[in-house]
Amino acid sequence: MLVYSPSQAVCCVSRPYKHDYVTWAREIATASKSHPNLTGWTVDDYGYDLRTFTPAYVKQMTAAAKAINRSLKFVPTVYYGQFTDAFIAEQIPLLDGVVFPFRDEPHRDTSWTWSLSYQVKQLAKRLPGTDVYLMPYAHPLSHAAQKPTVAYVEAVTRKSLEHVRAGELAGVVQYKLPFLAADAGWTRPATDNLARTGDGRLSFVVQTKTATEAGMSCGASRQVKLTSGAAKRSVSFWHRDGRDTGHPAGYHVKQLLLNGRVMWQRDVTADGTAWQQVTVDLTAALAGATSATVEWRLYERKGVSDYFVDAGVDDIVATGLQLSDPGVENAAAWTAGLVRKGGPVYCSAQVYHRDYGAELGARLAGLYAAA
Repeated sequence: MLVYSPSQAVCCVSRPYKHDYVTWAREIATASKSHPNLTGWTVDDYGYDLRTFTPAYVKQMTAAAKAINRSLKFVPTVYYGQFTDAFIAEQIPLLDGVVFPFRDEPHRDTSWTWSLSYQVKQLAKRLPGTDVYLMPYAHPLSHAAQKPTVAYVEAVTRKSLEHVRAGELAGVVQYKLPFLAADAGWTRPATDNLARTGDGRLSFVVQTKTATEAGMSCGASRQVKLTSGAAKRSVSFWHRDGRDTGHPAGYHVKQLLLNGRVMWQRDVTADGTAWQQVTVDLTAALAGATSATVEWRLYERKGVSDYFVDAGVDDIVATGLQLSDPGVENAAAWTAGLVRKGGPVYCSAQVYHRDYGAELGARLAGLYAAA
């Protein structure tokens, strides 16, 4: 069971006991005696309200609950950056565990998964003996540029279950997973599909109110084989972004690289906001080769402090090269080749699913069945 914290009062207040958490503890414990599936409760955004949740107050809360049901667990929601040495020393001994929402801190997104294992291992090392429940976002995260996709939630859940089996997590708690057709988020509107054709595209993002530095980048790379005897080798693709010639130039640059060498680049402000097609001739550069690495990348020519961009790539046509999934319809085909350098520039294969709840539920059911 989840109870909202005081800092969330601008949007959300749990009723009827509002911010009387001692009473919440008592009443939840009472309910748990009649409902054995109610085994624990959390306070959302707990780490933002430590002026309320002082050690003395938390002791009152847990004492009220334990007096009724000693097995009821209090596992508040705490973000990765909030696990300071002081928090661990003062709060962890009072808790039955923590819910750890994964959001790629110190950044904030629901598309990049590579930092998950590092953060889990760090918490396991710093919180020995503490039950940590990782929470993937199946519902849009506030202030994140993109909604979580089926592939993203599946990847986070799969990796989390691996850490459960390794003894580094106590479990996994899905955030707002839509279970029924009546649930919010069960289907996704057509406006969520930002692909040129089909359902998928490559996406390269710098979020609002995000600082970058020159040289940061994120790229989607693929190994390709060369078609024997081809007279011409080229890559054609469509690209677009939300900036046009009226915006400042010289910051975000879209690029195509071949074996680490820039073969094409375009400032995000160079064109309008419609899809544009470009063909890059690679014949001379691939003379004598049998394989190569191609990479689409967003590169920071100069750092920014607040300059949002979401650049897309779709409908790739390779001539004289063998490239699978050129329409970016299978996120798994691209995920292994994503490389982020420097932090807040991130990229992903964004594949739209109209029947989001049904598709995601089926994939997660398979993961849990095999766990």
